[in-house]
Amino acid sequence: MHPALLLDDVLRQILEFCPTTCLPAVSRTCLAWRDPALDSIWCHLGSLIPLLNLVPGLVCVDGVYSAPCKVRLDLRIFKSYAARVKHITQRHDTRVHPALLSALCPPGITLLTMLTTTRLSSTDPHCFPAVLSLAPNLRQLDLDFGFKRGIADSSSDYIESMLHVALNIERIRLRGLASQRLNASISRMSNLRSLTLRTGPCLTSDTLVAISAFPHLLELDIDAGHLDAERLADSWSLSGADDSYFRSLHKLHISAQAPVVELLLRTLRPGSLQNLRIEATRPASAVDWSSIFSLISDHGSHTLEDLTIEHHLENLEDTDLDALHATTNTQPSTQNTHSHRHNNRITFDIIQRLAPLRRIRRLIIEATRAPDLCDKDIETLATWWPTLEHLDLGCLHSSECTLTSSPRATLACLRSVAASMQMLDTLILPLSITGVPPLPSSVASTALSRATFTSPFPPLDPAATAYYLHGLFPRLTQLEGTDQHEAEWEQVQQLLRGQNTT
Repeated sequence: MHPALLLDDVLRQILEFCPTTCLPAVSRTCLAWRDPALDSIWCHLGSLIPLLNLVPGLVCVDGVYSAPCKVRLDLRIFKSYAARVKHITQRHDTRVHPALLSALCPPGITLLTMLTTTRLSSTDPHCFPAVLSLAPNLRQLDLDFGFKRGIADSSSDYIESMLHVALNIERIRLRGLASQRLNASISRMSNLRSLTLRTGPCLTSDTLVAISAFPHLLELDIDAGHLDAERLADSWSLSGADDSYFRSLHKLHISAQAPVVELLLRTLRPGSLQNLRIEATRPASAVDWSSIFSLISDHGSHTLEDLTIEHHLENLEDTDLDALHATTNTQPSTQNTHSHRHNNRITFDIIQRLAPLRRIRRLIIEATRAPDLCDKDIETLATWWPTLEHLDLGCLHSSECTLTSSPRATLACLRSVAASMQMLDTLILPLSITGVPPLPSSVASTALSRATFTSPFPPLDPAATAYYLHGLFPRLTQLEGTDQHEAEWEQVQQLLRGQNTT
């Protein structure tokens, strides 16, 4: 045996690339390999039932594990293997009789001494994974406790217990119905680096203000659709907020009404945000995209790499269809500002506020009504971000395919995309596929490999469409179109693949 294979650190790195099915054989190869291989086997557990199976004499009746009264528990093997577990993913309850639970998890004694990550779906006090996960070395907790009423208080109690034990926890993800008591615990999590709160109406304005003061917080994902902007502003005023708030934040995902989004963006410290995802919720009429896009540009012109904007309407009646017809039949788009204020459609004059985002790599604008752009708009837009890798300007909503109007951008705009966006890998655009323009005399090589073009009309000449797309994007292999015209677009893709093999 090579001496390097007897070095514990070297062997453990090698075992990371070893298939799980081979690890039992590795553990039986020699004494030097036994513990590293067993540690790899037990490092990640999708259930704690394998641990329970190491306790002789246990029985499971109606889903509850227990031990006969006369059986003396032998926990030696159980404890030795429990100390190897680092990550738990438990999506269902493993219930244990209270008497057995107290024997397996005595107060003040930690069995999972190496546990760093826990993903749970229950905080039931008799749920074995939940109780066993209260470990001092825990760094990440992912808790999905559902939206059923009656469990909110137990979830708050569990988080409170966890904070008393896991003093160095860094990442917490909470999803489900929680009680207002949870806010007190969240406000004390000042050492967190990552926090996800999808807890319905649990989050309060005061708690969000407290979160903004966490000095090490790098990632924040919150559902704040129920918060009121005026009340949140009052909470910030009372706290004496200054430029020290959100001072380390790199990634922000927020679902909220537009005034709350705007207020939060104004609070962010410029020059740190790298990833931003905004989901604007109702009321739809309150969205001021011009102000929000300007704030995004001000805060992320030198740092922002990934931007997603989402705005979905529950009912199509929420938009002004008369204004929609007016705007889609008038050029240029910069003259349509007044009409778009009525239907919240994002226009070119709004998107151009993002032009200073020089480091942007991914841009997604996903709305019920896709942005209204013409060929000239796309041509100008393509020159702003030569290093963009993913551009998604939305798909045509199925109902829009029944309207007499159609997207103003055509296949002709793709020539400027091919010429200016050399690093683009994925492109999603609503287009009007009414004809195939001639190919330019010369086309620069581009990286585009995936595209989606939604249109009210199918490609009338699949062969010509495939020839045109291949001429602009020679690496394009994955192509999709509107669902109603699936057969026509599938034919275009087949012809594209034939072009790529010749």
